[in-house]
Amino acid sequence: MNNEEKRELCLSLMRADSEAAVVEVLGSAGGSAGLWDNKRVWRLYGDRENNFSTIGNQQNRPDAALVEKLVNSVDARLMHECMARGVTPESPAAPKNIREAVARFFEEGQTTGSVFSGQVHAWPNEKRREVARGITLAATGMKGQDGDPCLTIADLGEGQTPRKFPDTFLSLEKSNKLRIPFVQGKFNMGGTGVLEFCGKRNLQLLISRRSPRILNGNFEHPTDDEWGFTVVRREDPSGNRRSSSYTFLAPVGADEVPQKGHVMTFAAGTMPLFPEGPQPYVRETDWGTLIKLYDYSLPGHRTHILRKSGLLARLELLLPELALPIRLHECRPGYGGKDASYDTTLTGLAVRLDEGGRADNIEPDFPTSAPFNCAGEPMAATIFAFKKGKAETYRRTEGIIFTVNGQTHGYLTADFFRRTKVGMSYLADSILVIVDCTDISPRGRELLFMNSRDRLRDGELRREVVQELEDLLRNQPGLRALRERRRREEIESRIEDSKPLEQLLESLLKHSPTLASLFQFGNRASNPFKTAMTSAEEKPYEGKQYPTYFKFKGRDAGFVLDREGHLQARSRIAFETDAVNDYFTRSIDSGTFNLLSVTENGNLAAKDLDCASNTSLQNGIAILSIRFPATCKVDDRLHFIAEVTDATQAEPFVNKFNIVIHEQVPPKAVVDPGERRKPPGDKSGNQRETSGGIELPVCKPVPKEEWANQSPAFDQHTALVVKDSGVNANDAVASSAVIYDFFINTDNIHLQRYLKTELKAGEDDRVARKRFELGMMLGGLALIHQDRLDKKANHGNGDGENAPRESIEFRVAEVTKAFAPFLLPMVDALGALDEEQIAASTTSGDAT
Repeated sequence: MNNEEKRELCLSLMRADSEAAVVEVLGSAGGSAGLWDNKRVWRLYGDRENNFSTIGNQQNRPDAALVEKLVNSVDARLMHECMARGVTPESPAAPKNIREAVARFFEEGQTTGSVFSGQVHAWPNEKRREVARGITLAATGMKGQDGDPCLTIADLGEGQTPRKFPDTFLSLEKSNKLRIPFVQGKFNMGGTGVLEFCGKRNLQLLISRRSPRILNGNFEHPTDDEWGFTVVRREDPSGNRRSSSYTFLAPVGADEVPQKGHVMTFAAGTMPLFPEGPQPYVRETDWGTLIKLYDYSLPGHRTHILRKSGLLARLELLLPELALPIRLHECRPGYGGKDASYDTTLTGLAVRLDEGGRADNIEPDFPTSAPFNCAGEPMAATIFAFKKGKAETYRRTEGIIFTVNGQTHGYLTADFFRRTKVGMSYLADSILVIVDCTDISPRGRELLFMNSRDRLRDGELRREVVQELEDLLRNQPGLRALRERRRREEIESRIEDSKPLEQLLESLLKHSPTLASLFQFGNRASNPFKTAMTSAEEKPYEGKQYPTYFKFKGRDAGFVLDREGHLQARSRIAFETDAVNDYFTRSIDSGTFNLLSVTENGNLAAKDLDCASNTSLQNGIAILSIRFPATCKVDDRLHFIAEVTDATQAEPFVNKFNIVIHEQVPPKAVVDPGERRKPPGDKSGNQRETSGGIELPVCKPVPKEEWANQSPAFDQHTALVVKDSGVNANDAVASSAVIYDFFINTDNIHLQRYLKTELKAGEDDRVARKRFELGMMLGGLALIHQDRLDKKANHGNGDGENAPRESIEFRVAEVTKAFAPFLLPMVDALGALDEEQIAASTTSGDAT
């Protein structure tokens, strides 16, 4: 083929919008046999026959695999800007991190020491849009209802010469970027995770030309200034091969050395790699890279990529703090609307949460910040609490996402908030926590994340992180207050309706010593809510961007605090400040909290001495929670210094405290059901909290008109839902057992069918209703009771790594849903049994 024919072949492949079209184009190119069926012109990916074992072991979700491609494009742009300035990326003159690279290369005139430098948050929209034109993602091909789309990523990165394709784009496990400090992709899998999700043939198109600013006329090969292109495909096992293998089109020189050729090249001044608005492949460029993923599988995200359920929202979650913005284009025919609806700039979830209608979507006093460390690794959590029904706009099942340099590397589901050690069931559908792990050590990153960077690695570091997050979220003051408010909203409106049912259950338990002893219930308290703070006039908190003080609560600055601690227990130290809630985790100019341990060898970072801690800041109160090293002994005296600073402070705020270690505190005993408690005073005041500790569960009937208001929403088959009330989360009751609130579907379809078809004439339906409700409650209590026994047998580690995958709340909902059709018919059948029937059944099989 001549130069123009090769260029046209490249353009035809770029414009092909299905696997079938690619096969057709390649089948008719390259002579009578065509390129598609000529095995001599296909070279092994990575020059390895068993490459499927590596390529097939990447990300397990298509969205996470796609993110790797976008991150590679960001890396390529930073690399280009570095080398175009004559700086070797591995040299000391290169940027030391991603933020410094963004500041130096995309903020000309800005000093890298500025608190705003290298932050997309601080850019105006016009600058974000202009920079985003250097990396684009375009959707072409079929609409959602017809099939999977094609996705095309184009960037103005460094580009590669055609002869370098096998050592760069098409390499496996080569350390191309391992020693470059300002890029993300260092595991060097080449972004191969996407191939598993590219249709049935796993096709990918690659086009690239090296930047003239980098080449600068220095050619190692005559084709270095040309465009190179190839197609990657998956070949099924054949002959003695037991697994598939990936190959790429490399016909140049393949006649002399079969399956060892080079990619095709052509000379052209520019190529239309980039989209404009709804039109793909129209904006010309004289260098860059294009990658097209054919028939890319995107379950749940096939619709218009900019809509609520489209790809944009998913990418925002997986790239919450992008180093560089990316422009997304919807180019599939049939998606109409205004011009502005065809393209938008992807900047990440953090920017959208910060700018996109915070007052309408996020609860007051959020987000809040919480730096923490465990196993010597520093991290920082930003906690978002959404208003009811708003979280689904930003996340799906994710509850806690872990990021490094703005990219999600793994997550824990929202069920984490339903753990008994967290106690936030009422907020499980409203919380999102972003944990920034950028500052952890390289070894820590390897221990916490899989190389695929889409999931957490099971191990000791993960378990310690989970424990620290459990403690942090369980005791976060803002979450506790919001949980109690949500609980009041759900229960208080119908609390009077629930009292007869609870009284009936209480009577049943009193008349059944077996049930009473089994569940160990005492009398129900009059107040269904665990605490009430009275005479405290709530005023909106207005913090300062840069605090003017940070000291022990109720003490003067400079005061040295002496406290007692206990083995196997955490100590909590309260501070007061005038800082805003997100002071420690905001993207621009955040504060730092450093905990130092005073030793004979000087002041050392406490995290390096196996001293885990977290700091929660909410409305002027910061709570430091410390877990002491396992080597601590009774009578040990520990000395600490807490330092808080930011870029505006000439000197840090310094607070010194000492802790003397005592014996382990024995577990609190369960309150004797017969023991009389002294009632709290009736007079309102703001001096103390009063407990309304629940002995019997609070039960709320849920009629059909309230189904949609439940979280999760009820349907006709829902029978019973229980939620952790959070009562045990702040020691409101002496027992450590969790107290659950019960929600019974009074319009369950099986209950309604029974009342309509099986209730005997003249019988009062109220009896059947109460039997159903009581049966559901007892069934739920039995499941919770067994769950507690299981946890006790597991030495209290019911939320640990070996715990059942489903929570007790999920189990109760599923079991009672399955039991609902049989409950009332079974009660009738069992109640109708008499001695004659039993005697007849035992003799029915006797010989005559």
